[in-house]
Amino acid sequence: MRKQFIDSMISTCLQGEGISQDQALALETLDTQELEYLYEGIETVRTAFKGDEVKICSIVNAKAGRCQEDCSFCGQASKFSTDSPEYGLLDVESIVTAAKEAEAFGSNEFSIVTSGTALDKREELDRVIEAIKRIKAETQLEVCCSLGLMSKEHLVELKEAGLDRCHHNLETAASHFEKIVTTHTYEDEKQAIQNAKSAGLKVCVGGIFGMGESFAQRVELAFDIKDLETETFPINFLKPLEGTAMEDMGLMPVEEALRTIALLRLTLPKIDLFVCGGREEVFNGCQEKLFSAGANGILGGNYLTTKGQDPKKDIEMIERLGLRPVYESA
Repeated sequence: MRKQFIDSMISTCLQGEGISQDQALALETLDTQELEYLYEGIETVRTAFKGDEVKICSIVNAKAGRCQEDCSFCGQASKFSTDSPEYGLLDVESIVTAAKEAEAFGSNEFSIVTSGTALDKREELDRVIEAIKRIKAETQLEVCCSLGLMSKEHLVELKEAGLDRCHHNLETAASHFEKIVTTHTYEDEKQAIQNAKSAGLKVCVGGIFGMGESFAQRVELAFDIKDLETETFPINFLKPLEGTAMEDMGLMPVEEALRTIALLRLTLPKIDLFVCGGREEVFNGCQEKLFSAGANGILGGNYLTTKGQDPKKDIEMIERLGLRPVYESA
C-alpha cells in the first residue's frame, strides 16, 4: 500500500492547500484497500475545515422545460422527448411557500432554479426579485438562484434584492464540453460565473460526472473550478433519463463516485462539497460513505425533474453518523 503517498496528500490538505495535478491524476490508480485508507485521512480533512456540520440545500424548479439548449443529459431540453414537466415561471407565493417548506425540514439554503438559456424577460426577473425579497424577510434562509447565462446587470439587481449566491455549473471539462453541449460554449459558462462574481455574489460552481468523461477530465474540471476561486461545489452524478441523448449510459459505479468526491476534497480542501443529483441512484444503500469521501453537504428534497429521498431520512442518516445538520443560514 502506498501509505506515504496518501499521508503526504492528507498532510498537504490539512495545511489548507490542495494536492497537485499530478497527485490528483494518480488517484485513479489507487486500489480498494488504498482508497479505504485514503478515506480515513479525508475524514480528518473534512473535520478540520467543516467540523461535524452537514449543510442541506433545497431547490424549487421554478420554471420547467422548453429549453432551447441541447445539453445531452437534460430532460428539459426541447429537442428531446421526455416526461419531464413543462410549465412557466411559478408565482411569487408558490416560490416563497416552497422556501418555507424547505426551511421547516432543515435546509439552510434555498435555490430558485429556472430552465432556459437565461431568465431575462423583465416580468419574470421582477417576479424572482419579489420572491427573493419575501424569502429574506420571512425566513432565515440563504437564497441562491440558478438562472442560466445571466448578465452582470441583472445579477446586480438580484443581489440588491437580497440574493446571496449564484449557482452555475460548468457541467464538464472544457475538453469534453462539445460532446455534451453544442448550443453554447464553455467560455459562455465561465463568463456567466465571472458576471456573478463581478456582481458581488457568492458563487456555486460544479459539474456532472459519469457522462463518458475520463478521470483525467474530472481532474481537469476540478482544477478549472479551483482557478475560479468559488465557495461551493455541487457534485452531480448522471442519472440517465429516457428520451435524452444519454439514456443508454450506465450509472457510475459507487467506488468511482467515491473516488471522484475524494478527488474534489483533496483538490479543494476548504470548499463546501454538496452531493446533489444522482445521489440516491448511484449510492443507493451506502449514502453514508459520501461524508467519509469528503462531502459536507447534500441537496435535500426533490431535484429538478426527479424525486429525491424523504428529507426526514436525510436528517436521520446525518444524525446517525454523529454529524449535525445545519439548520440556520450560513
